[in-house]
Amino acid sequence: MHALKRLGFSFSTIKDHDPLQNEVLITFDDGYSSIKTYAAPILEEVGGVATVFAISDYVGLKNSWDYFPEDKQVDHMSWSDLRELHNLGWEIGSHGRSHRRLINMNIQSIMDELVTSRKQIEDQMGSQVTTFCPPFNAWNSDLLVMIEDAGYTRIAISYPLSGLPKWKGEFIPRLGVYLHDALPLFLAKIMAGPLAPLEVLQQQLINLVGDGNILENWLKQPAK
Repeated sequence: MHALKRLGFSFSTIKDHDPLQNEVLITFDDGYSSIKTYAAPILEEVGGVATVFAISDYVGLKNSWDYFPEDKQVDHMSWSDLRELHNLGWEIGSHGRSHRRLINMNIQSIMDELVTSRKQIEDQMGSQVTTFCPPFNAWNSDLLVMIEDAGYTRIAISYPLSGLPKWKGEFIPRLGVYLHDALPLFLAKIMAGPLAPLEVLQQQLINLVGDGNILENWLKQPAK
């Protein structure tokens, strides 16, 4: 974050982003408590803010929606934690109610995930929620229509390898940053360097295997 600031970047939420400014958009999926503990103080040092995509039914609870070896579940931020960040200028967007792969669900369940999570977050934050992030980056054109019907105007997705479909709302393409990303590789992502296509492929693979429920079901398959 200090390197970005030295390079002349400032930091913005998705909803307040000005494309004419030299801004970096930092986003966090899932709303883990480590965001408030570790990330928020670092961003405060550089005068930065970010967007958090909260899973509304898991706010204040441990992560039980995914598979963790040895049941090592982690905590999600509470509503008071999220409100504290919101009051500092952070954006709290929706990541659905239950972190389920929406494109595998029926229309009624999808709309419940979209509409109910938005209302829960709006009621708690006291401000409008306009940005949605689909769990596991699983989306299609049909889901875009429902996202729009649910009142969202922006969708945060993993950076695509091919073109995006037409949509009335705004796409927010993102590149993931991971523990193994050294500073030069991190900056290459920001600058859209020659390694960017490899980073997109890495991110797509991580999205694919990131659904721990898929891994858990595979591990539970009976031996033949």
